[in-house]
Amino acid sequence: MPGRIFKCMLWIVFICVGWLCGARPFATDDAGTVEQGLHELEFGVDFWSEEAALGLGFKHGLTHRMDLGVGFGYIIAPEDNEGFESAELGVKFVLIPDVFSASLTGTFGDAAYAINAIVTRGLGPFEIDGNIGYQTTGIVDEAGTVIYSLAVIVDAGSLAFGAEGAGDKDGLQYWLIGGRYAVMDGFAIDAGIVGSFENDMDMNATAGIHYEF
Repeated sequence: MPGRIFKCMLWIVFICVGWLCGARPFATDDAGTVEQGLHELEFGVDFWSEEAALGLGFKHGLTHRMDLGVGFGYIIAPEDNEGFESAELGVKFVLIPDVFSASLTGTFGDAAYAINAIVTRGLGPFEIDGNIGYQTTGIVDEAGTVIYSLAVIVDAGSLAFGAEGAGDKDGLQYWLIGGRYAVMDGFAIDAGIVGSFENDMDMNATAGIHYEF
């Protein structure tokens, strides 16, 4: 994926393969699904210096245990990389309500996919989400990799804030610190900062909205 910002985006809103995981700005997924018959729309922008990208994700609650989503991204800058990223399709199924779920995300047009196991635990005002999975790139002869992430989020009424870290078989890769504010029931705005564990100067910001209807 070209550009530093899109390497970071793998851990912001696309964590597995695309924009089909946890509620923004956190990429680590939680064990819940969209309620049956309802919809979830997320829009975000990632930016830093001369790099920028947009992303859009849409989910629909198929049953009380399963949701289905589609997502895509668009590179704004640098101009040499401008254009749409491959669209994605993802499904999540609840195995133990509010505790354990599994998801599968695939990319249209190539063989890239990700399988993810999701665990959520509540401790008072804290929510702890852990993910572990396997991701491929879709490139022939290029091996897939184990991916993982952990998020700790504090729920303070209309405000939620926290931090997460994510990595792969080569070690920890990225961290995110951010939060979201519920403007009204079903509608929230968010912002966060993402950085690399390997390079202190490798950072970018993210901001967006989360809408349920």
